[in-house]
Amino acid sequence: MSAPPARDDSSRAPGRMTADGDGGSPLGILEAVFLNMGDGVSVVDGQGRFVLLNPMAQQIFGAMPPQDLPVSQWSEHFGLYLPDTVTPYPVEELPLGRALVRGEAVDQAEVFVRNARHPRGLWLLVGARRLLDSAGEPYGAVSVFRDITAIKQTEAALREEEEKYRRLYKNTPAMMHSIDSEGRLVSVSEFWLRTLGYAREEVLGRRSVEFFTPASRRYAREHVLPEFFKTGVCKDVPYQIMKKNGEVLDILLSAISERDASGKVVRSLAVLTDVTERKRVEDALVESEKRMRAILDNANSVFFIIDRQERYIFVNREWERLFHKSYQEVVGKLTTEVLPAELAEGFHRSSQAVFDSGEAIQREQRLPLSDGIYTHLTQKFPLIDSSGTMYALCGISTDVTELKQMELGQRFLAEASRALVTSLDAETILQRAAELSVPTLGALCIVSVLDRETALRPVAVASIDPDGGRTARKFLDVHPPAPGARDGPYAVLATGRSTTSPEASALLAPEALKEARWQSLRALGAHASLNVPLRARGSLLGVLSIVSAQAGRPYGPREITLAEELGQRAAFAIENAQLYRKAQESIRARDEFLSIASHELKTPVTSMKLRLQQLGRTLAKQDSGQVPADKVSAMLDVFSDQLRRLSHLVDHLLDVSRVNESRVDLRREDVDLAAVARDVTGHLRGQMVRAGCAFELLAPTPVPGRWDRLRVEQVMINLLTNAMKYGAGAPIRMEVTRVEEGARIRVQDHGVGIPLAAQARIFDRFERAASRNYGGLGLGLFITRRLVEAHGGTIQVESRPGHGAIFTVDLPPEPRPK
Repeated sequence: MSAPPARDDSSRAPGRMTADGDGGSPLGILEAVFLNMGDGVSVVDGQGRFVLLNPMAQQIFGAMPPQDLPVSQWSEHFGLYLPDTVTPYPVEELPLGRALVRGEAVDQAEVFVRNARHPRGLWLLVGARRLLDSAGEPYGAVSVFRDITAIKQTEAALREEEEKYRRLYKNTPAMMHSIDSEGRLVSVSEFWLRTLGYAREEVLGRRSVEFFTPASRRYAREHVLPEFFKTGVCKDVPYQIMKKNGEVLDILLSAISERDASGKVVRSLAVLTDVTERKRVEDALVESEKRMRAILDNANSVFFIIDRQERYIFVNREWERLFHKSYQEVVGKLTTEVLPAELAEGFHRSSQAVFDSGEAIQREQRLPLSDGIYTHLTQKFPLIDSSGTMYALCGISTDVTELKQMELGQRFLAEASRALVTSLDAETILQRAAELSVPTLGALCIVSVLDRETALRPVAVASIDPDGGRTARKFLDVHPPAPGARDGPYAVLATGRSTTSPEASALLAPEALKEARWQSLRALGAHASLNVPLRARGSLLGVLSIVSAQAGRPYGPREITLAEELGQRAAFAIENAQLYRKAQESIRARDEFLSIASHELKTPVTSMKLRLQQLGRTLAKQDSGQVPADKVSAMLDVFSDQLRRLSHLVDHLLDVSRVNESRVDLRREDVDLAAVARDVTGHLRGQMVRAGCAFELLAPTPVPGRWDRLRVEQVMINLLTNAMKYGAGAPIRMEVTRVEEGARIRVQDHGVGIPLAAQARIFDRFERAASRNYGGLGLGLFITRRLVEAHGGTIQVESRPGHGAIFTVDLPPEPRPK
């Protein structure tokens, strides 16, 4: 740049010196001001000669330059450089030159200075103005500059830090983004882009929540962002963000905000941590813990974990049920604070044994709890961490109360079985059953048996107090259980099921117990009672009643089951005794039958043998021509009768074997019962004449139905021959009529009759209606009953000794559905 045109200021009178637009002031005053300024000041006249460098300027540039220093050498002389610190500052662009030559007002121009005084260089912030006199004519220029080296160094450091941050932001292996006050992305890290699969231009300017799943987007807009713009910070907010390919990632977002002077959030920096894998592992762990918790909570055993200080870490649902405390109530508490005092000491000793030895132990414990005494088998073992250090103890406690009770019950029932088979007398068996029940099942036991099908008769009593047993027996003789009482023995009789009651009032009448003589039984009236059936093979034989030994303690399922089993075994013992007696009676009946059968079979055989010998002798005389034909004919008639009798006996034996094995095959056809009766009586009329029995048949009308003709004939023949046997010489009457429900056959004789006690058994095998002197196998009425029952009918007898008998058979017209 060329120097300003020469100007002679020597004739200028002192006056005001001003910058553009300002009023001037005496040079001396201006100089005084410049000399005392903290900033550097340099003044040149209109020819560009330096007329002033204040002290601060001299510290920077040294002494006043020569008066003849041209403007073109200012940069070289003072060491002035452009901001790149390398290129000399163009003279025409120097602030002081621009003000002097072009009259420009220059503000805040940065100039780098490097000279002998400052070889490392420094930075100046320069301003310059043209100086005007009072007439507005320029007469020089002034430059004011300030050392901003420290500021520039700070800015450089900041730029370096910013660059480091920028490199960190771009290259950090974490997703980072910044949003403005509207929530739009203004920057994202490279890792953010790589992780989500986007290009930078695809995401900048879009709202950050657009990349969230709908649920996370809603959560951010409704909850997180409003609070963030208030507080300016959020930490580890769980979101789900979507990659470009649609894959969903679980992230934790933490953010801080940058605010303006008014405190408004202008932008924020967020760090997004991908926790997808961690969350998967955590979810798997949580799910595993849930499954484990579910397994432990649904286990029948008690599970608990305590630490080295014996504080509860975990208890399962069975523990909660047993001790009536929840997990939340006990976690973190000492066992001595949770367990009853009578349990805590033993629990501590066994736990300490595990902690001291590091070995597992197993103990059987009796736990007295509010609802009873329980027996538990408890195993405790140490829990070891990865370093081999024992940090806790786990306990597994299994309720073996029922098992122990089962063992005791099995032992009790085994003893009962041995005791009950030592006698064949029913009352002795029942008395032993009563005695076995005390005291295992209660303080008092009463056994009642069915009498006349609807009444119960106490037959056995046992008590823990011998005198109490005798007193109870006397009491029951006077005050037997009332038939209508609820939950008592008669309730069992009515339902066939066991009953329990909180009191024994249904067994021991409360009003009667008030009498002084029953004082010893009075307390038992308030105790719980249990009544179980004596049942064997579906038959109810009686009731076993027990009164508890403890007031206020009801009978539980175990005692009920045990009592029912005892009752059943007692019933079977009674039934076995009865079966034994019946077997003995059957053996006696068999022996008697064999004796009778051999006699009955021997009689016709002997008769035929004698007649055969007689016929042989007669035929031997044939040569002499002395064989009378009538005599031979009579012998053959006797022979024929005895053969018929023998055949009848054999037929009965065959029939009884068939009906006894339920092998009666009926061949039903349309039959008129009246016609069958006429045919049968026609065949038997000769036998009736020989028996001396006047016979009357009443069958006035047809009686149709579907029956087996031969079997119905057999029924009629059996009843008529039976009437002839026991009513020989007396009239016999037979009626065949139609009744509302079918057909009826009535056979009436006037023979010896049947005693009342024998009427229930005459239809059994080998039984006779009257004296054994009448002969026969005792099978006719048994076969008749089975044939009638095979048709779905019934047979009854009405009789008095000496007044004959009436047998009535009722048959349905059609087979009844099964």
